Amino acid sequence: MIEQTQKPVYASISGIMTAFSISAATVHRLLNAGAFGSCKIGRARRIKVADVEAYFESRKDQPDAVGTRIARRHVK
Repeated sequence: MIEQTQKPVYASISGIMTAFSISAATVHRLLNAGAFGSCKIGRARRIKVADVEAYFESRKDQPDAVGTRIARRHVK
């Protein structure tokens, strides 16, 4: 049995959205890009929380990609 104080091992897309403050579109885009994997059980999709954490940790020191909406906002 998992203790209440431990983080869940797997989360739904909405759980990932809440935990990492990102949109559903971003979660789907990262899944499609292969940034982290997921498994589907019936109609439910589950994502390993540690994989998402590892992805964000690997992006920690990298600047935003040139040409993205965020990068274009700052260019005048």
